[in-house]
Amino acid sequence: MPTLALISKDPELSQKLVASLEGTDWSVEWLATEGLGDRELQHDVLVLDAAHPGANAWTPTQAMPVLLISEGEQADRLERFADDFVFRPVRRAALLVRLQRLHARSPLDDLRRPYSEAFASMAIGVVVLGPELEILTANPRSHEITGHREETIASQDIGYLLSADDLPRVRGALSQGQYPRAMDIQVLRRDGVSIVCSCSFAPLFGAKDHTVMSFEDVTLQRQTERELVKTMEFLGSLIDASVDAIISTDMEQRVRLFNASAARITGYHESDVVGSVTLEDLLGRATVELVTQRLLSTEHGGTGRLEPTKLDLVDIHGRRVPVQLSASLIYENGEPSAIVLIFADLRDRIRVEEHLAETQKKLAFTEKQGVLAELAGTAAHELNQPLTSMMAYAELLLRQSEPSSAAAKAARVLIREAERMAEIVRKIGKITRYETTSYVGHQKIFDLDRAADGSSEPGAKG
Repeated sequence: MPTLALISKDPELSQKLVASLEGTDWSVEWLATEGLGDRELQHDVLVLDAAHPGANAWTPTQAMPVLLISEGEQADRLERFADDFVFRPVRRAALLVRLQRLHARSPLDDLRRPYSEAFASMAIGVVVLGPELEILTANPRSHEITGHREETIASQDIGYLLSADDLPRVRGALSQGQYPRAMDIQVLRRDGVSIVCSCSFAPLFGAKDHTVMSFEDVTLQRQTERELVKTMEFLGSLIDASVDAIISTDMEQRVRLFNASAARITGYHESDVVGSVTLEDLLGRATVELVTQRLLSTEHGGTGRLEPTKLDLVDIHGRRVPVQLSASLIYENGEPSAIVLIFADLRDRIRVEEHLAETQKKLAFTEKQGVLAELAGTAAHELNQPLTSMMAYAELLLRQSEPSSAAAKAARVLIREAERMAEIVRKIGKITRYETTSYVGHQKIFDLDRAADGSSEPGAKG
């Protein structure tokens, strides 16, 4: 049986209402004085006498339809909260029509009146769903997002908007009394285009079997996020695949990024470094001070930049590792926020350079030995001819002189020294390498015997 609460101090009005509703299902409760207080009313319709002294200052606190009974001039002043009104004298037919209409109102109708302007001006789409998840109403922003007009969307099932993949998720959650928040859902526009919307669900205040779905189009935002993730993954792969070590720190010089090459060079594992190791632990205090000083100067690549510089860092075992390091400051909003260091391990390069220098040294020595052998061969050839002539003339002089004569003695000396010279020339002709021996003081002279001895180790020095 529907009930109404009458708030009035006029007993005659109460009697007229009771008489007008006699024979109907309506019952009347007259609240003469306490009706405008904080009493919780449990009625289907509230009937307010506009002549009540406190009517102008009263504000309804419950979602209950209000019927105003007025002489006529008060209607405009109380229209802000009245759902309908009748004029005195109250006629039975008009009263019954209005009471039945107010009684048939849904909780949504009770909420629509005070919040209609806010509902229409919301920047996000809002759809109110009935107990069977049918669309009862939607605000203008919902029409813009979905491409539907009010007449094409009203009374449709929620599945009219949601994709076949997302509809079971939404139904399942709501059937279990769960109200998802910020759920990404594929929404089908009227033109057939599928868009991504971030949707939140909540029970309708005053009607727990109704649901409010608020949503906004985040298609471009999600596309941007996916592209950003791809870019971040690519940059991460690029950093990890870099042959050079890459380290990034915050302005407190605590390591925030440590790629695989940095781990290989230093011996540290990424998990042991990021967030716990400082730049000073890796480079040493003196090197860090040098890097910081050069980063802030303009003489080494400009302010905030350090051109490639050879430095040493300290690995996990405390050994110093020669590296070629460059660095730069990262700025955010004009302020430095991070330091990025890129360095290459010079150990292999130094070993190659040392090996190359040694090879070049040996090559130069070999070239010198070749030149020396050619020069020795030429000298031996050129000296042999005059030496042969000298020995022939000395032997001729010896045969033509008396054995005891001075000429014979001189000839024998010439022959002996010529033979000695011939032996020296023979050794010169056999020279294959450069060898020296100690002479007077700290001087070195050519060691002819060792240089012409093929059994000696090549390259040996006296």
